[in-house]
Formats: sequence, C-alpha cells, structure tokens
Amino acid sequence: MLRNKLFLILLVLPLALFAQKVELKGNIPEYSGKTLAFLTYCDQVTYSEKELCSAFVGIDGHFSCSFDLIEPTYIFLHYGVYEAFLFVQPGMEYDLLFPEWKDKEMSDNLNPYFEPIQYHLGITNSSEKELNYQLAFFDAIYTKMFDENSYLIFSKSSKLDVDGSISKVDSLFQDVNIKFFNDFKKYKYASFKHLSCQEKMKSISKTYYLNKEVLYNNTAYMDLFNQVYDEYFQYFGRTNSGKQIYNDIGKLKSLTSLKHTLGQDSVLTNDTLRELVILKCLHDEFYDDKFSRSAMLTVLDSLEILTEIKEHKLIANNIREKVTKLMVGFEPPEFALLDLDSNLVSLENYKGKYVYLSFCTTISYACIKEFGMLQNLHEKHKNNFEIVVICMDESLAQVKRFVDLKGYQFKFLYYGNQSEVFKDYDIRAFPTYYFIDKDGKLAMSPAPSPDQNAEFKIFQLMRARGDI
Repeated sequence: MLRNKLFLILLVLPLALFAQKVELKGNIPEYSGKTLAFLTYCDQVTYSEKELCSAFVGIDGHFSCSFDLIEPTYIFLHYGVYEAFLFVQPGMEYDLLFPEWKDKEMSDNLNPYFEPIQYHLGITNSSEKELNYQLAFFDAIYTKMFDENSYLIFSKSSKLDVDGSISKVDSLFQDVNIKFFNDFKKYKYASFKHLSCQEKMKSISKTYYLNKEVLYNNTAYMDLFNQVYDEYFQYFGRTNSGKQIYNDIGKLKSLTSLKHTLGQDSVLTNDTLRELVILKCLHDEFYDDKFSRSAMLTVLDSLEILTEIKEHKLIANNIREKVTKLMVGFEPPEFALLDLDSNLVSLENYKGKYVYLSFCTTISYACIKEFGMLQNLHEKHKNNFEIVVICMDESLAQVKRFVDLKGYQFKFLYYGNQSEVFKDYDIRAFPTYYFIDKDGKLAMSPAPSPDQNAEFKIFQLMRARGDI
C-alpha cells in the first residue's frame, strides 16, 4: 500500500521539480553596458517569445545568468542585426562567444520585413560530443546535400536519389547518441523527402506524426509539422467528408463536431495529433476570411478548457492572446514610452479618454503630410479625444527638434526604450492608426487616417456610444 501511495505521489509531482539549471556566461568587453535578453518560444505554433533570463554586461565584459530547464531547448536573442541562437541542455554551463556588435541601420528599423542575420553562438567549453557541435556539423552537411540536389528537387527529376543522399549524410552521424539530435536528424530527412516529393503529405503524416511521440520542443519536428499541415482545413474541406468543417466551425461552433469530422481522415485518427492540427489551423485561418473569427475563438476556448494536454492549453492561450491583441473590443498591447520631456507615458495614463494612436517617423513624407492634419484635429477636438504619435526615429532628440520646430501640440512618444512596440502593433507601413475607447479597448483597428475621413468616423463612433 505504501509503495502504491509513493508511486501516485511521484506520478503527480510537477515536472518543474525535475528541472535542472542552465548557466550562460561569457566575456565580451565590446558589449560593456548592454543587456542581453535570452529568449525561447512559448510554443512553435504561434512562435510567441518569452524571456528565460537576462544579463548585464559589466565594465570588464563579463556577464552571466541562469534558468531552469526540463528538456533540450532552442534559445535565442536579438541584438543589432543578429538573431543569435543556441541549443541548451538541462544541467549544462555554456561559456559563449559573440560576433562583433553591429547595429541596425535606420532603414532596417523602418523595414517591417527586415530579416536578422542568423548566428549560431560559439561555445568555448564545447566538444565534438556536445549537442551544438553536432547540430552545426549536421546543418552544414545537410545544407550541402540539399544545395547539390536543389535543381533535381525543383525540376522533380527521376535522377534524384533521395535515399542514397540521406544515407551518405547519415553515415557521418551513426555514433551520436543524443535523443534530441537523432530526432532532429530524423525530421530533417523527412523534410527532404517531403520537399523532393518522394513522400506526399499523407505519407509523411502517417509515417512521422500519426501515433508518434509529439516533440513540441524539437525545431525540426515542428518545422515539418507546420509545413505538412499548412492549410489543412482548406485541403480536407474540399473532400466530401471534409466539407462539414465549415458547418462545424461557422454554424455549430463545436469542437466535438470538428474533431469527429477530422477523425474521418485516416491521417488524424489520433486525438492528440488531431488537437494539435486544430490549434495550428485555427491560428493560421484567423488571418484569412474563410471562417468567422468569433466562431473560431469559441472553438479555441472549448479546446483550451476540454483538452487534457498541458501543451495544448498553453498553445490555445497563446493563440488567443496573439490573435485578439489587435481585435476590436480587446485591449491593445501595453506600452510605457518616453515623451519629449523624458517622462514615461503608458496607455494607462489615458484611461477614461478616447485616444487616436498613430505610428510614424519624422522622416517619412506621408507622416509629415498628416502631422498638419493631426494638429488641426487636436485644435478642434482636444476635449473629445487625445492624439498620441509613437515615433520610430534615430533618437529622442531628433523627434524633439522636429516637434519644437513645427510647434505641434499633441503628444509625441519615442519608441527607443520599448522597440518591440512596433512589432506588437504589427506596423508594416507609416503612418498606421488605431482608435482606443475610454475603457482602454480598441474601437477601430486599424483606424482610418486623417485624409480618409477619420474625423467623421470617429465622431460617428462616439455618437453611437452616447459620448457626444
């Protein structure tokens, strides 16, 4: 009896109790005074980021930080033009090597499609048996194999020897006994087979995903998963049995019905895989117009409540946070930015007021042209709504000089201390506008610009709410 009780106690112990510490350290004098924030993905469906630890680089160049970890994990950090990455294992210490710091150009900051340079961080205390060494070596050999066969792949040539190419690469790694690496390798080979059309979606799904261990934290597994099940709702929805998907979501708003419909596909007879595919598709379809967003949120909420898989609860919550953060009726992303007097200003400061929020830069012609219109709106309606402009410029001083010269009286904020604010608001062009109500929720997202009859539409909304 005692043995049974002990077994039950061990069974329900949180996994966190089995986590081990990971320590990151280094000596980079040229980074002195900078703070390094080490991140990972909350999940690899939404790719939402979370901070694991941060380290201040001292005057002597030394830094260190640590965090607890349960399984091997991909971590990264953004700095300058780089996105540096590393695979870390529980219980390990990493003495890191960084490249020379290189700041982004202003044009990079203004480019919403800027792609950072990927950089695999070096490790001074590494060895040939270490995970990063093996992954970097494998990546180099795999990339060479892919490049050598790229013409045959894309021309769908019968001369392509997929199995022979894979065997040649794999012969170099037969002695590696690291589970994460071997899983990574397996799904990279599967990706090669998928891209070369040796195995179609159904074959890949049955061989590598159906009734197989779900590797939520393995980048190769999740990269291939996201490829294989891309637009799956639309693909299966074209079949006779799959047409019911549109009714399950749009009319019934039923997770149970949706699961039953998808379960008729032979590649999704496993409930765990079926839930993960539903999560991916709900995330992706939210940015399309084929399904009602409110209906998809209802199905998503049902899955988060009913699933018994903790990873799926996390992914569902991350999807909801991501897709609703810029939806009308939801609170927009928070910020705390410096004004021209170096005071921190947040959205909380405007609770109880309407806010016409703009994202701009003082070197954009389109923005400069509309600043004058914003000034006119401010003079006419400052008692009805606030105008707040968040600027992406090289410095706060540059914004201040511009505003002082022009004499604008509405509020200007500088993005510098929270540069991710432009990413949070999905800014892809200047200017971009939002209108926030007195409860701090988005009332128009995006909102029209001043030259798109914003004044009329703002007053129409305020009148409908009985505020004027």
